Amino acid sequence: MSITNGVVPRNGIFFRVLIIARISTEHQDKLSLEDQIELSRGWCRQHLDQRFEEQIIQSQGSGELLDRQELRDLEDAILSDEIDLIIAEDLGRICRRNAAVAFLELAEDHETRVVTLNDNLDTENDDWRFKAGFATMHHEFSNADTGKRIRRTLRSRHMQGLVVQCLPYGYIKPHPGASDQEVTKDPAAEPIIEEIFSRLENGVSYSEVVDWLNAKKVPTGKYVSSNRWTVSTLRNLVYNPLLKGVRVRNRVKSKRINKTGRRKSIKAAPDELLERHCPHLAFVEAHRYDALIRFLDKKNAAYRRKKMDGRDPRAMVPKKRTRFPGQQVFCAVCGHPMRWGGHGQVDRLVCKGAKEYKCWQGATFDGNLASEKILAAVLQAIEELPDFAENLQSQIMEESQTLTDSRYSEKKQIQKRIDSLNREMANLIQFVKSGNHSEVLTREIAETELQLTEAKFELQELGERSCLVPKLPSSDMVRELAKDAITKHLDCPYRMSRVMRPLIPRIEAHPMRLCVGGSVLIRAKFQMTLCHLIPGMKDFSVAREAMTRTIEVDLFEPVQRELFREQVVKLRETGMYQRDIAAHLGITQPAVQNALKLQGVMDASGLKDPYVPVTEAPTDLGRMRRHRHSRFEFQQYDPGS
Repeated sequence: MSITNGVVPRNGIFFRVLIIARISTEHQDKLSLEDQIELSRGWCRQHLDQRFEEQIIQSQGSGELLDRQELRDLEDAILSDEIDLIIAEDLGRICRRNAAVAFLELAEDHETRVVTLNDNLDTENDDWRFKAGFATMHHEFSNADTGKRIRRTLRSRHMQGLVVQCLPYGYIKPHPGASDQEVTKDPAAEPIIEEIFSRLENGVSYSEVVDWLNAKKVPTGKYVSSNRWTVSTLRNLVYNPLLKGVRVRNRVKSKRINKTGRRKSIKAAPDELLERHCPHLAFVEAHRYDALIRFLDKKNAAYRRKKMDGRDPRAMVPKKRTRFPGQQVFCAVCGHPMRWGGHGQVDRLVCKGAKEYKCWQGATFDGNLASEKILAAVLQAIEELPDFAENLQSQIMEESQTLTDSRYSEKKQIQKRIDSLNREMANLIQFVKSGNHSEVLTREIAETELQLTEAKFELQELGERSCLVPKLPSSDMVRELAKDAITKHLDCPYRMSRVMRPLIPRIEAHPMRLCVGGSVLIRAKFQMTLCHLIPGMKDFSVAREAMTRTIEVDLFEPVQRELFREQVVKLRETGMYQRDIAAHLGITQPAVQNALKLQGVMDASGLKDPYVPVTEAPTDLGRMRRHRHSRFEFQQYDPGS
């Protein structure tokens, strides 16, 4: 029986049907997808009075996830205004909670019919909102009840010695469903774990123990993806109370993020923790284990982030939210980003590659001082921005005309392609109307429609680009815009980071040192562009060139010999003695001698800048020796790795 009520397909030939099938986890039978598809296909054969062409979106994933690519594809299909019908076994196969109702309303706005069979829901009927609300409420309550039953069962099974999941190194699980009574210790692991505990008790660092484990080629365990030990792998093993014979459960629990439907782990309440004593699995005595954990906590407490008002200041904060200049500075040697926490100091930045023994450049710099110096240099560069050339606006207009001509030519080519595809589509439709039909013809129509959609999208994208030439403001106005954008966020380094990112996309940290030797220091080099402050201006190369400045900033305070060098040299040229210069400047006579020595080396080398680039690891610095470590292997930064 037809229930299309005389509705004509959008293309006038056949209905385009989108069938949705989904299973939640990999443990579900994938044949269920075929069953769902066949159920929807059977409904279409029975109720559509014209031929239909089907598209299928099948996936595996939780219906609670609102950022699934399949859901985005489904919404894009609705927005394309090409789909006549969307059908699924039930509404939960599409999505759950209030997002399901929002999805149905989107379909209604674009006159796309939605049918969910088990819910008896059809957006052609007036009662679809009531049924959708009831279905989403039923799914939510059902999921909550199922979750409670699963948690109850797992808690009970844990206390019975069951649900033995991923075991750390040193334990043997005889078969997948083994209880903790069947689990045994690996005899080969006993001397290894004893040695680990002995070394840590004697104050040896995690890194040294890791090196020893890798040198001995000790396996990391069945459930560890890497076959090499790391500090994290070792710490996870040491802090596992199973080593003292205690199995724990419910230290963390999952919490749903309503925006995306995804879940994240959070610490569970202390009263939810379950402990089961398994003496036969203990490698060390409980008192010895507890003593080591207390010792390690106390030893490493200085390197942990300090709490504010009793809580972690970075808790629930996205990693992208950082203080300026965090996430904008990159090592000029290896390309790795510079990270906060250099050598255990929270306000200093260090090369990520150096921390991972992939770069020899281990010098750090003060992030707060760097922020002050970079902002001061940027504001000075803004003040010194020269007035724009009188013909700059005319140059922008000429470049705009060139871009417009190029776009016009591109539009003509795309329009020709669209006209050709429209003629081809008309011929195919006429061929179908004459009574000819085949699977090959259906595929040809679908492929032509896809090409036509892509061509129209390209044409629309070109048309949306503004052909208006942006008016170039005066250089004074650009200076005011830039200063206002920066100064109004000086009180918040997090907002400052967002403001500075488009102005300074990348800051390179170059290692430098005095030409007479000394510590390695960091000099920042970057380009500042102000085009982003004026809508549409960044598309023009002449404007970018006029509003871009290359800036170098020393991210350190100069040492004494350099700080007084020029004054000492000038006073010495007047014939003043060294001791008199020292008294006049309020410094010691050796400081005067060091300043003169520095100037002498500069003169002999023909240098105007006392600082020279460091292009390889210094051999005379005792603190910069990562390149001599057995773990060191220089690697250029690969953002995709």
